[in-house]
Amino acid sequence: MLQLISTQIIMIGQDIATIIQTYDGEQEIQPNQGFQDSQLQADMVSVGWSVGEAWCAFLGILGWTKAYTPYPDTLAWAQRLFSGNSQQMARNFHADPIWPTSTTTPQIGALCIWGDGDSTLTGHTGTVIAVDDDGIHFTTEEGNTIPDGNPGNEREGYIVATHTHVIGAPHTDTGLNFIRFVIPVEPAS
Repeated sequence: MLQLISTQIIMIGQDIATIIQTYDGEQEIQPNQGFQDSQLQADMVSVGWSVGEAWCAFLGILGWTKAYTPYPDTLAWAQRLFSGNSQQMARNFHADPIWPTSTTTPQIGALCIWGDGDSTLTGHTGTVIAVDDDGIHFTTEEGNTIPDGNPGNEREGYIVATHTHVIGAPHTDTGLNFIRFVIPVEPAS
């Protein structure tokens, strides 16, 4: 039974990663006024995004919503915990007695949530799409960001792009500071 659960978690995580990667390179109409792709616009609105809002968390919510749609009970549970505010979403999932979170172990499909500098209110969300064999380096697909390797604030961008991160990165007063992963769970049938 444990092996089956583990396999299902891996499968739903891979589904989330596959879905989220389909948005790579999509761009917003700046600043946060909508999306160049009309289908992405409709999809983002369907998960609660509104014109003018930062949208990184909503992109992660979209990936999870699409992956969990065949599992309405699990989706309904997650929807109670979703928030367009990255840090609030991290708090919601962490406080839930059932949904797992981690500060040490990235898993494919997990939402990765950072705080913005020392703020307890603002942050950023990405979705883990790959984990290196060392277990501490991982790649995310992120919305409302900048292309990987460009200088600037990863949190204040215009595009869906991948970034590579490491667990244990030093704290920064002005950049992104890792808070936690929200781990995909076994779908309820």
